[in-house]
Amino acid sequence: MFLKNKDAEVDLRYFEQSNGIVPGTYSVDLYVNQQLDRRQEVTFVVDEEAENADAQPLLTLGLLRDLGIDVQRLIQEGIVSADSTDSDPVTLLRIDGATLELDVAKLSLHISVPQVYIKRRARGYVDPSLWDDGITALFSSYQLNFNRNTGDGFRSEYGYLGLRNGLNIGQWRLRNESSLSQGTGTSRTFSSNRTYLEHDVTSLKGRFGVGQLYSNGEIFDSTRFRGFQLGSDIGMMPDDEAGYAPVVRGIAETNAIVEVRQNGYVIYSTSVSPGAFEIRDIYPGGSNGDLEITIIESDGRERKYSQAYSYLPVMTRRGNFQYSLSVGEYDNERSVSPNMLQATAVYGATDNLTSYGGVLGSEGYTALNVGVGINSSLGGMSVDVTNSRSRPDSGKQTTGQSVRFLYSKTLSKTNTTFTMAGYRYSTSGYRTLSEHIDESDQADFYGSRGRQKNRLDLSINQTIGGYGSLFISAGETDYWDLAGSTRRLQVGYSATIGEVSYSVSTSHTQNAGPSRDSDNQLAFSVSVPFGPRVRSQRLYANLATASKGQESVQSGVAGYLNDANTWSYSAQAGLYDSERSGSVGLGWDAPSAKVAANYSKSGPSRHLDMTASGSVVAHSGGVTFGQPVGETFALIEVPGVKGAAVEGSTARTDGAGYTIEGYVQPYRYNWVNIDTQTLGSDVDVTETSQRVVPRRGSIVKARFEASTGRRVQFDLLQANGKKLPFGAQLFDEDNLLLAVVDNQSRALVFGIKEHGRLTLSWSGNSCNVSYKLPERDSLLLYDQVKAACDIQLAAE
Repeated sequence: MFLKNKDAEVDLRYFEQSNGIVPGTYSVDLYVNQQLDRRQEVTFVVDEEAENADAQPLLTLGLLRDLGIDVQRLIQEGIVSADSTDSDPVTLLRIDGATLELDVAKLSLHISVPQVYIKRRARGYVDPSLWDDGITALFSSYQLNFNRNTGDGFRSEYGYLGLRNGLNIGQWRLRNESSLSQGTGTSRTFSSNRTYLEHDVTSLKGRFGVGQLYSNGEIFDSTRFRGFQLGSDIGMMPDDEAGYAPVVRGIAETNAIVEVRQNGYVIYSTSVSPGAFEIRDIYPGGSNGDLEITIIESDGRERKYSQAYSYLPVMTRRGNFQYSLSVGEYDNERSVSPNMLQATAVYGATDNLTSYGGVLGSEGYTALNVGVGINSSLGGMSVDVTNSRSRPDSGKQTTGQSVRFLYSKTLSKTNTTFTMAGYRYSTSGYRTLSEHIDESDQADFYGSRGRQKNRLDLSINQTIGGYGSLFISAGETDYWDLAGSTRRLQVGYSATIGEVSYSVSTSHTQNAGPSRDSDNQLAFSVSVPFGPRVRSQRLYANLATASKGQESVQSGVAGYLNDANTWSYSAQAGLYDSERSGSVGLGWDAPSAKVAANYSKSGPSRHLDMTASGSVVAHSGGVTFGQPVGETFALIEVPGVKGAAVEGSTARTDGAGYTIEGYVQPYRYNWVNIDTQTLGSDVDVTETSQRVVPRRGSIVKARFEASTGRRVQFDLLQANGKKLPFGAQLFDEDNLLLAVVDNQSRALVFGIKEHGRLTLSWSGNSCNVSYKLPERDSLLLYDQVKAACDIQLAAE
């Protein structure tokens, strides 16, 4: 009434209705019983025969099925005809208690139906029919490291190139992991870690693989082999994570290289600065098997230690069945490579009891495992016993047993988390498969590794109120045939005081054997932020000391050079072994790669290291360079638009309109959002967000339709010189709704031709508007054009 009492005419036919939306097709967020399900284009139509009818959403049977509505129940109750197809519309309001509400401001459609009409789904469940095979593509993700050390007449160089290559065709995924390395005094070495082919087996909630694989390590130690494998993929199950990723911690005394090996193969290499470090982006093969960490200091000294890598207690939900079958030839660097077979199974017998077991067989070797997992108020725990029988090619038969206990618990009252606690005792006659093969190949390897007797691994994280957090990681192993024990202890504490953060950590390592070499280290660091928050500037200081006398003190400054946080810098000075040192570093998160360089000086020594990482993807649209990618990733296309970014990423679309989103979660909903602030004023996209549900290892594609053109604000008049009424609609020559006229008789449109005719419609009246745009001015966000109706046609 406020509007209608004004002098100007007003056409509010649609806005006077309860939902206030003009008929048409809109991209809306669909909520089902208050839970966001997806963003989808929905058409709103009006029943012209109904008096004062709203524009209602046209919901098809197929859409309701995708939203989890129990379609069979609708058919049984006669709400939907039995011969209806997925494209047929459904009158959802025929369901007693169902409601449809549209939030016009947020373009969100809320669908509420009684719970009996919703198919029961576990949290995080995504129907397999929505899993995307992805596109056909060839890719390579690379990591390149180079460092040079000079001084006092010596010079050493080391280079490493790690590659993860893949080819995707449908659900088939071919993978190769390889590396190329060379150092001063060593020849160039190319190593193909493994090559394998995989395919999902949806009906069995698992995957089939053939090639160089790792056997399942939940029950037996994970073994590298050549053959085929069929096993369940817990990522296909609701609310389960894809696996456990280890965190490697340590202390570097200089600008060092950290190498991580598994089964003798380098799976990760990176440069670290002096002080304590954490590495979290390691993706080992298999699900078990110690990680061998080597810290190579700039002066050539090396320190090595091992870290356990395994799952937590063997537990699964009631009724859940997990399986694995591996058949092939043992794959290692030994001369002996016998055939092997491993089969394991895990079954959730009750809500609090899991039963599991397995069998492992090879030439002259068999092992049988049985165990139970228990969930109790004391925590999650599992106990199993493995019995082995080993007869090497030369030697007598031995039998033995190994008992394993795994435990995890979060003490909510004290905020204590036992992320991993494991103990294993093995009798003198027990052999793992690798130990059996070592003894069979005794000419070169017998006695090179001790047979474990007791082993304890522990990792604890403790939050101390609002003061900080403490972590403890420890491991000890003693042997039947080696004196002493292998020990590893790491303790660290980190906290903040105001905006100042600090941490202190210490480590102790000891090797078994006659020498019993040991090393103790201590590190302390403090960081003080300053300057604009957006650039994360900070002053910092590090102290590292070792029992063998080496001491390192560093202080410096680091941060970003631009507000986009794509250019980073660091500069520091300090002392190492009473010698002055200094370094400068620069990093760039480029749209198609990540590169960094660091130069340091300590006494007469000079150290230079350079790193680069990224990916190359060849697809039907060409070749796209991007930042590093994970196991599963997405190719984003905004056709013809260069420089567009995905939210949360520094990558930008190239000249062909492509960019790469490096990490998406398999078998789950992933929202890909275009950062509209990176679009020019002459670019418009039909939608800014898309949902993808990739299979593991797939390369899914999200295409955002885009158009380019000029934005124009029309100042409109009727043929008699009066203003147009508020709510009048403006159409193009193809009868496509361009805009609604505002209260000042203006309309803002996008992407129209340089000249043409438009149509205005209001309250049964209509007229045509001829226009011609002025020459483009790149400094203007939009043009202003005055236009008037040619001839006005009034309602009869």
